[in-house]
Amino acid sequence: MRRKTIILTLFAALWAVAGAPSPREHFGFDPGDDYKLADYGQLVGYFRKLAAASDRIKVIEFGRSSMGRPMILAVISDAENLARLERYREISRRLALGEAGEEEARKLAAEGRAIVWIDSGMHATETAPSQHAPHLAFRMVTGEDEETRRIRRNVILLQIPCLNPDGLDMVAEWYRRNVGTPHENARLPWLYQKYAGHDNNRDYFMFNLEETRHAGRLLFEEWFPQIVYNQHQSPPFPARIFVPPHSEPLNPNIPAAVAEGVTLIGAAMRERFARENKPGVISYLNFDGWWNGGLRTAPLFHNMHGIMTETAGYAYATPRTYEASEFPERFANGIPTREPSIFYPRPWLGGRWTLRDAIEYMLTADFAVLDYAARHSRELLEKAWQMAREAIEAGRKGKPYAYVVPAEQWDRSSALAMLERLRRGGVRILRARSAFQAGGKSFGAGSWVLPAAQPFRAYLVDLMEPQRYPELRAGDGAARRPYDVAGWTMPLSMGVKVERIEEPFEADLEEAREPTSSAESLDYRENAAFLTLARMLERGQRIYRRATGEFTSAPAGAAWELRRPRVALYEPWTANMDTGWTQWLLDTYRVPYELVHNEDVQRGDLRRRFDLLILASQSPASILHGVRYGEAPPGSREGRGELRAVQRPEYTGGIGVRGLAALEEFTREGGWLVGFDAAAALPVEYFPLPLSNAVRPGAGGFQCPGSLLRITVDTAHPLAFGMPEETVAFVTGGQAWDVTLLEPYNRGDREVRVVARYARERLLASGWVANERQVLGKAALVEARYGRGRVVIFGFRPQFRGQTFGTFKFVLNAAYMAAARQLQGGALSE
Repeated sequence: MRRKTIILTLFAALWAVAGAPSPREHFGFDPGDDYKLADYGQLVGYFRKLAAASDRIKVIEFGRSSMGRPMILAVISDAENLARLERYREISRRLALGEAGEEEARKLAAEGRAIVWIDSGMHATETAPSQHAPHLAFRMVTGEDEETRRIRRNVILLQIPCLNPDGLDMVAEWYRRNVGTPHENARLPWLYQKYAGHDNNRDYFMFNLEETRHAGRLLFEEWFPQIVYNQHQSPPFPARIFVPPHSEPLNPNIPAAVAEGVTLIGAAMRERFARENKPGVISYLNFDGWWNGGLRTAPLFHNMHGIMTETAGYAYATPRTYEASEFPERFANGIPTREPSIFYPRPWLGGRWTLRDAIEYMLTADFAVLDYAARHSRELLEKAWQMAREAIEAGRKGKPYAYVVPAEQWDRSSALAMLERLRRGGVRILRARSAFQAGGKSFGAGSWVLPAAQPFRAYLVDLMEPQRYPELRAGDGAARRPYDVAGWTMPLSMGVKVERIEEPFEADLEEAREPTSSAESLDYRENAAFLTLARMLERGQRIYRRATGEFTSAPAGAAWELRRPRVALYEPWTANMDTGWTQWLLDTYRVPYELVHNEDVQRGDLRRRFDLLILASQSPASILHGVRYGEAPPGSREGRGELRAVQRPEYTGGIGVRGLAALEEFTREGGWLVGFDAAAALPVEYFPLPLSNAVRPGAGGFQCPGSLLRITVDTAHPLAFGMPEETVAFVTGGQAWDVTLLEPYNRGDREVRVVARYARERLLASGWVANERQVLGKAALVEARYGRGRVVIFGFRPQFRGQTFGTFKFVLNAAYMAAARQLQGGALSE
């Protein structure tokens, strides 16, 4: 009988893998081979072939990319598990949301299977993750060793072969075009994901991107994996891979059990690398546990073990040989690069490094994670339930008990946008059927209540409350800056009023339906009014604006007639993410625009074609000169000819002196030139404008590594129509100015008006700043007349990552006022 069972088991295993193609059989090469990259169509084709050949894998299309490509999820496990897939998904959901009682939770954890998410290909120029995906799937589907069988039996793997399909195809095509030429490793000159580029991993609480929304739905609405493994490819050089634990600081809202679990998984990874004799594994450096909004960080606030690795690469699929003499003496934290240390126990000392080497390191990390999950499946499921219940109980005790979003808002459309994004992140939202009292305040019917007693309490609290980045010092005494940003409080950045309620209260509440945009509105305080305005103008309707800012369909008493703006957005050949997010803002509010490049600017005649031209944040040197032909890319370690990274000539250079003269002529003849943050220095320095930089350079200067700062607004200025007198701006580094023009001369075609200033006190709203006295009360947004036109310069990024709804109106007002026809009483002329 036992022999018969063994024979049947072997027969079933052979049948399960019969016909399953190897990667080489499908692609015609092994992904990871030198100078070869598989594209997205080939990748999808391989996974579909595997699914057709084996009952251990199921391929599900879960959405479309920004450019319309199918996004696929491969679910890999034993055939018996896949047959009961919906049952296991429901177990994971029920435990993650804390819906089961204690006894039921124990039974469900014993019955269930650990769910592990492994994604690849988010950052498209980091090529190894997507190229490694078919190797992981093939091994998981066909492997018959004891470990792989145990993983398939106890784990359900959610594998996303490529989270950024559009980017993979861009990079594969670019590399194939250049391989074997001096441009082989040249940088892609445009963003590898629509709007965001590298910032596609900064969108996991805003959900502005199509790809993020699809992934977020899988994570926080459907599957609730216990481990979320996000793969990248940029460790501290010369390490070969970064694995957890992450570095300081730890966000206090991340549950301690999650942080400890991530450390345990990291330990399993490090131990496996040691057993496989793979050197160069580093931890506890660079990548911190502070910020929210990334694919490995947002899950941490959802009781999930969000982990990330950064595996070494060189460039695309080109190999590279390194000598130890090329290495820096120390890592950024002062640890030697060539000597063993606690978090770098076996240094990598150089040699040849290939794309295939990176893939092998990733597979080691994959199986360390999967084996850990297989051995701790029941524990992981039970832990998810325990953390959910603890979060719910903590919320019931109060402090806070809930957050109330009053029905009455300055900008109702932004409040609805915030609620929609919270819902996508798994936050439970209630709505009041009638008026109620809470925390000594009155709230009207229709107000929204976000109870703290919910499983993802940590996520809710982290987004609602101001961040206070801790004062950490490096060995040299310098302040330690955050890996990404220091503050991101959602109500502050979106301009939404939210009340924190400490103690329990009674109210007639119901589950809120999906928040939807309000009906068409011309309330000039609402961002959504600009959507209504755009649609009306598209239909050929007349719309006007009063001198006080209100929109009206009646010309009587109006100061301007509004017209469809003609906007130019400068797009450099340096893949500028700030340009991408500006596109997102313009597209979201249906503002017509045209992308212009160096030659378009240099050609001149800009005023005939455009009313307004936007320079997104970029240094003046980069705008003027771009990437110079024949020079090594900025930040490259190589100075020898082997780099083969010379940019193609058609993508080199900037606008140059001719382009600068064309911008000056455009403005002088009546156009509006707008500069965000770093780009503002271009007109200030070269036109020039009567402004001086108030920020002192160097270590003693103003420092603001991504924080929310208070500003005061001149609401009578047309650029500030619809804005409150006090609001919050997102500042990354930041610019601030003093007006140098004496008052008697500040008029006519040289007039300078300060539209917004940094607050004179209590500057920091969320995050971290240093030496803030330099900017207190200084100009943060300036409108300066220049000939017949205007220069509008921002000391901050009003559209940062599509998060800053509270400052969008500054940009939208500028677009429409630049195109407006003055009637009577208008403060700005045509």
